[in-house]
Amino acid sequence: MSDGKFMTELISKFPRIVVAAMGMANVNIAQFSGFYAVLMLYIFVLTAVYAAHLGSGAVSRESVDKTYEFLFTKPRTRAFILSRKLLAGLVFLAAYACLNLVFSLLAVRQLGLPDDYSGLFARFSLALWLIGLVFFSLAALFAAGFRVAEHGARAGNLAVLGAYVLAVAYDMIDQPGILRFFTPFRYFLNAEVITGNVSLLFTLLCLALSTVFLLVTFRRFEARDLGAL
Repeated sequence: MSDGKFMTELISKFPRIVVAAMGMANVNIAQFSGFYAVLMLYIFVLTAVYAAHLGSGAVSRESVDKTYEFLFTKPRTRAFILSRKLLAGLVFLAAYACLNLVFSLLAVRQLGLPDDYSGLFARFSLALWLIGLVFFSLAALFAAGFRVAEHGARAGNLAVLGAYVLAVAYDMIDQPGILRFFTPFRYFLNAEVITGNVSLLFTLLCLALSTVFLLVTFRRFEARDLGAL
């Protein structure tokens, strides 16, 4: 505990932008829950990058590999093929979140911590999946909207970077107001998740945004000229 107190005092002396960039704002890293929350910020960012890769790849893989003539000449509609590819990506994303939960539980058991953190891990894993879902669907939308696959993938990665910058700005501002709505990395605040609350509003917002992004993805993909890629 003395080491935790020392780290807390040390971090309090860091510039605010450094604390915000490291994800240590508004958490007590002297406690395991706060320390885990800081780790989860980095995992959220990695998940967003992975989800963006999955979403972009689900739409544009055949364009990159120049194999669209093989797949899209099958007696199936574009919507049918795209839906199966997106579903496969969602399965990977769900498995990723489940593995995060499982390995978190195994790590606690290995460390021999006395308290039960299963609820904490489950809430953070749910938040991880929802955040990943937003970036997955947004990257799919970009991939369907850009004629050049690399441009769509780049836009998805830039969206992740932009959301992270806004998350840092959110932690630096005393009254960020509506800024929270523009960065999925702050839809589920550490303090709320640690105390047992996963925001229903932002859960619904994640689902709504993902639904809209995917619907637009299908519309854009249906109108896409695959032969011109």
